Order: sequence, then structure tokens, then C-alpha cells
Amino acid sequence: MKRLATALLSIAMTAGCLFAGDTKKMAVPGTDDLSRYVVSRATPAGQTILRDASSRTLGTANTVGTRTTFRDSSGRPTGIATFEGNRTAFRDASGHTVWTATTSSCATTTYRDAAGRTQRTASEAQGRITFRDASGRTTSTVQPAGLSATMRDARGRTLGTSTTTGANR
Repeated sequence: MKRLATALLSIAMTAGCLFAGDTKKMAVPGTDDLSRYVVSRATPAGQTILRDASSRTLGTANTVGTRTTFRDSSGRPTGIATFEGNRTAFRDASGHTVWTATTSSCATTTYRDAAGRTQRTASEAQGRITFRDASGRTTSTVQPAGLSATMRDARGRTLGTSTTTGANR
């Protein structure tokens, strides 16, 4: 019995350490609504800093021409987003397409996974972008304010912010 209790305690402690080990999220293109927003509002020659709700830097997004490059907080590339007409392709650091975004004429953007399945949509009204899951439920909103933006969950809690510097207007 003592061995079993020791084994279970050991597993619980190891799993807890593994879970708590990586407290930083990376800025991977298209994995969250804030990075999707940053790409859709890409500012030429600007660097956008992505932060979590505690103001920790998650990474950066730099736009040159039709390409936005994402880097984690250590400066390592995590992926890119490329504009291709009314479609944007989000690729991971290995160059594999992980998301696509297609904007329709009515200012609604549809996000699809690599297999082409609709995963979420975004629409803009009264200066605020609302993201919805495939079932139409609101998942988050992004409120722009000049060269900054705040992302909130469906309950209004702040999830992250972005600030763009060095941008051409």
C-alpha cells in the first residue's frame, strides 16, 4: 500500500510540474483571436508587441509588404501570415499551413483549419471585432484604440493586448 501511495504521489507531482512548467504562451500566427486581429490590421513597417492579460510579452509581429512574421518572446520565429488577395494563409515555423482566413464583401472573415473546416468567424460592428466559434457563440472581442487593441473573452475579461510601434501611416 505504501508503494502505491508513493507512486501516485510521484505521478501527481510530476504531472503538476509538467503542467506548470511552461507559463508563457507563444505568439503563433492564427492560434488566438488577438494574433488573427493583428494580421487583419497589419501596419506596414510596424512592429506589434503581443501581451497577455498580465502584460507579459508573448511575442511580436512584424509586417513587411504582404507578410507578417511572428516571433516568440525570445525572438525565435513561430510562423508567418501572408495576404493573398481576400485570403490570408497562416503558416507555422515549418511553413505548413495551419489556418486560412477569407474575407467576404460584407466584412465577415471566415477562419478555416488546414483541412478546410470552418473553425470561427469574425465580424466588425461599431469599431469592435467579434469572434465566434463554428456554432456562432461569441468567443472574444477585440477593441482597437489607435495603434493598440485589447482582447476580451465572452465574459468581458481581458485576455491580451497589442501595441504597434514604428508604423507607417
